[in-house]
Amino acid sequence: MLQTALTDSQKNVVRRYVEVWRRWRSGIRGFADLERDLENGSETLVDGIRVDNRPGFAVIAADARDQRFRAAMFEDDDAGVEDMTTEELEQLRRYILDGTGVVPVRKWRRPKQIGASVPNHF
Repeated sequence: MLQTALTDSQKNVVRRYVEVWRRWRSGIRGFADLERDLENGSETLVDGIRVDNRPGFAVIAADARDQRFRAAMFEDDDAGVEDMTTEELEQLRRYILDGTGVVPVRKWRRPKQIGASVPNHF
């Protein structure tokens, strides 16, 4: 297993990424061993997150379970997550990358059901 020593600052970016993912994406991921993996210097962390400690590169090099979310946060790919507004994306990026601001509250958007307002008369 490859080892990657992250700085405290890089570890904090990883922690904030995981925190935001949990709040903004649906699904269940196994992040329970994140701290152990960070301390052991694992290059591949829990649930398919691969890290890179090289200066000038995004600390999260890949996310095998949600590459679109990773691209939205680290590559400014606004199309990667169509259920977020531009303002929400910018706020999340600032929080993950710089640790500034707060994570906005997730407003779950569900499409309206067709015919939901029409009473059923049988």
